[in-house]
Order: sequence, then C-alpha cells, then structure tokens
Amino acid sequence: MKRFNCQVCEQTIYFENTQCLSCKSALGYVPEEKTLMAFHQGENDLTGLSDQKKFRRCRNGITYSACNWMVESDSKHDYCFACRFNRTIPNLSVSKNIEHWKILESSKRRLIYSLLEFGLPLSNKHEDPEGGLEFEFLKDTHERIMANEPVMTGHLDGTITLNIAEADDAERERRRLKLKEDFRTVLGHFRHEIGHYYWLLLIQNTGRFDSFRKMFGDENLNYQNAMNRYYQHGANDSWRQSFISGYASSHPWEDFAESWGHYFTIIDTLETSIQFGVKFSDNDEHLDPYHCSSFQKMLDQWLPLTNSINNINRSVGRPDLYPFILTPRVVEKLVFIHDLVQEHRS
Repeated sequence: MKRFNCQVCEQTIYFENTQCLSCKSALGYVPEEKTLMAFHQGENDLTGLSDQKKFRRCRNGITYSACNWMVESDSKHDYCFACRFNRTIPNLSVSKNIEHWKILESSKRRLIYSLLEFGLPLSNKHEDPEGGLEFEFLKDTHERIMANEPVMTGHLDGTITLNIAEADDAERERRRLKLKEDFRTVLGHFRHEIGHYYWLLLIQNTGRFDSFRKMFGDENLNYQNAMNRYYQHGANDSWRQSFISGYASSHPWEDFAESWGHYFTIIDTLETSIQFGVKFSDNDEHLDPYHCSSFQKMLDQWLPLTNSINNINRSVGRPDLYPFILTPRVVEKLVFIHDLVQEHRS
C-alpha cells in the first residue's frame, strides 16, 4: 500500500480514513487518480483540493459509513468503482452484520487497489455478464445449517462468495486451528479467491495449459475427490518442499490460487515497507513492486524484511507474522505468477 499524506497538513493518513485526524479535512479515495484526496465540503458535493474536480461519496459511505471511495459528481452511478462489484450483501437491519460487512468491504477495497495498480483486466458482471467479477457476502442461517448447506467461501464462474463469519476474529481463529492453517485472514481469502478468477481469465481463456501443468500439475484431476482426500487425511508430510501451504498441495487449482494470493501479499507488503523508508542496506534499490520486472530483486528485499518482522514479533511475545518457507520450487511458482501478471498488464 502507498503512503498517503493529507494534502492540507501533510499528516500521514490511512487508506481507510474519511477524515484527517490532525486537521479534520474530509478525505476520500479516488480510484481514477489512485490517491487518497482531501476535499472542500460543498453544499451537495466535495471539491478536490488538488484538481478542483467535484465528487460525492459512495452511497455505501453515505448510508452505512462502509466505504470511503468517491464517485465523480457527474457520474450516473450511486456506488463507487469497488462497490459496483457487489451482487449480494448481508441483511443490514442486523447490526452485527453491518460490522462484519464493513470488515469485508475494507479488505475488498485493498484487493481492488492491488488489481488497479497491476493494471489487470477488471470488469464487473454488469459490464461483462460472461467474464466479469462479482462478490456475494452471505451469512449462515438456521435453515442453511439444518439443511447441511452452510455458506462456503469460494469462487465459481466469476462469482466470489465469502461467508461473513470470516469477519469474526474468534470464528476465523477457530477455523484456522481446526484446518491446521498457519495463516488465515479476510484479505487472504480475497487474494486467494481472486486467483481462481484470474486462472479463468489468464490460463483457461488463453489456452495456457501446457505451461500451467508443467508448474502446478494437471487440473483435470478430480477436484471433489482431491478435496475429500485432503480434508480426511491432510497434506503429505513433505508438502513444504513444493507448496506454499498444506492446502496448496490438495489440487493444482488450489496451488495456483494459494501462490497467486501469496504473491499479492508479498507485493503489497513490500510496497508498504518501501513507502515508509524501510531498508536493510545502502545498496537496497528503491523498488516499485507493482512495476518491477524482476521478481528476484523483490525477493532480495522480501527475505530480510520478513526475517526482521518475525524477530520483532518474537521480541514482544507474538508468533511469527510470516510463517512461510520459500523453497526453490515455491519461488518458481511465484515467478510464474509474476511473469503472468506482468504479461497481462493493461
């Protein structure tokens, strides 16, 4: 994530802010400008301090304080670019649902920030019913549970479904322990599931099967049987040699999605650290991870960064923030993802 500063007082501000806590200026993210902008408050709209364009807040920001992205005043849309990807949201008459939905929306906007920075093809189902993307945020109901049909987080034909229970810290931790996962976050779910979507766009729709199978295996392996086997027996003891996670070893589709999500984690975290001036030697290059052609250059900064972060966490009695091992085979898969993303930049 970029480092944003208030255009009025230069205070560092967060991507999610709607107001500068220092000078109280109104703030909003303008995706067309890729910046968190300060605004003059008008009678019916807000005027950008940097370019005097007029904007209004996304309807989800006005009604529920659930979004800080902006819409140009003359736009036909009530919702911002990010919120127009929503197909289904929870029942917002339930206060707890609003709280959980806001958490999902915050992570979704960070995902879309990355997709826009990469310049990957991105359209919603309204614009492209066949190849577009949409999100469903659903909650388990008594009827679903009794019918043994719980909401499953996953992807199908451009529709990404997330169970809003993942926004509950205690429930997410319970599931992480039950499934023996080292890492489970809301943003991680978005990054993983969007990997399945881009598998359709960049692998299946381009016929790139040979190179994919050489790296990840044959996706024609029966998916349901593979999932059943994984959940019954878990990952092979030697999975760390070739996979970024135990779940990645379950099926080539999951290996690709896990690698894709991990690549996004590396890029976004590197950008944040570089933007805040973190460096480990005078020879460190000032990289722009979203536009760097060499994954190895990024890896050279990523490894000392994660080593330092893990040691800092241990110093305050916390578990490793980055509990992963990047073996040579895992790095090959990340390079594959890197080259694929760079090739399909708009």
